[in-house]
Amino acid sequence: MDLVATGPNRRAEAMVERHPPAPVESLVLSREQRWTLHHVLLDWLGRETAATSDHGSAATSEIERAFAELDAGGCEFTHAELQAVQDVLASYHHSPTWWEVERSRLEGLLHEVSARLAGSDDRRIGGGDD
Repeated sequence: MDLVATGPNRRAEAMVERHPPAPVESLVLSREQRWTLHHVLLDWLGRETAATSDHGSAATSEIERAFAELDAGGCEFTHAELQAVQDVLASYHHSPTWWEVERSRLEGLLHEVSARLAGSDDRRIGGGDD
């Protein structure tokens, strides 16, 4: 953000860069899948917050936005959010902790997110139906 002097008193106003909105991908999830994804992201954010004292990484920001979307009842995510969600799901899918009871649901979620990302990548390089 840059400050620019304007007007007769030359007061500084912030110029906000405007970027086109990032394309979104919609996931079609059952109620159980939504609950599992919500729980996984909430758990991951809690662990990430406890482990870091700074503002977190770019992945943390993407997961926070994805969690907020899911928490508000939505299922539309940017490509970057889906990539971050995919990474979290993969780590939980391979975790030897109590997440083992959710293994099949995690696997289904991971497959859904990965398939959506693969389709998104195909469209980005001109291989899709656009």
